[in-house]
Amino acid sequence: MVNLRDLEVNEHHLIGDIIGDSFSDDPVNMWIFGSREGMYRYYTKAAKKLYLSKGYGDVEDHGHGGSLWLPPYVDKNMPLWNSLDIAASMIKFSGFGSIGRGMAVDAALAEVKPKKPHYYLFAIGARPAHQGEGIGGALMKAGLERADADHMPAYLESSKESNVTFYQRFGFEVMEVILPAGGCPPLWAMWRNAKC
Repeated sequence: MVNLRDLEVNEHHLIGDIIGDSFSDDPVNMWIFGSREGMYRYYTKAAKKLYLSKGYGDVEDHGHGGSLWLPPYVDKNMPLWNSLDIAASMIKFSGFGSIGRGMAVDAALAEVKPKKPHYYLFAIGARPAHQGEGIGGALMKAGLERADADHMPAYLESSKESNVTFYQRFGFEVMEVILPAGGCPPLWAMWRNAKC
């Protein structure tokens, strides 16, 4: 049985490490960051500055998996003054080109993101050594419980084609396949209607 708990607001290093580990073979993240270290640094800072302060997340009891969500009406875009340290970290650990690659992906995703209020799944993952143990499914159910309790839809972007069927099992459908920039692998924008 998979046991989960809420992430605490100060657990940005834990969730950053989980996501960096679980995304270590993710095509889009590797294209942007080029390394697990770059991903860990980025996701740690993003969790601290936005997803744990204005959103929520769940983590498996032993730190084998986790997720980050934003509720409706919370903008995922951080003002420039509040993201300079993120840019500096990206340059240090992933090279200057990671800024342009990240901005290209972000701009492409902003064009297709639904305007209708929704819960947004930013990241979900299980460490490679613990994939296939039901952690991802338990995390998804926990996150969607909040959306369903509020009778709200949910939205995500899958950066790995093999994960699309996993999301479809929870009611998500592909809205669009996104090709953000030359050389970037595709992403799948996915929507799940509200449960009444």
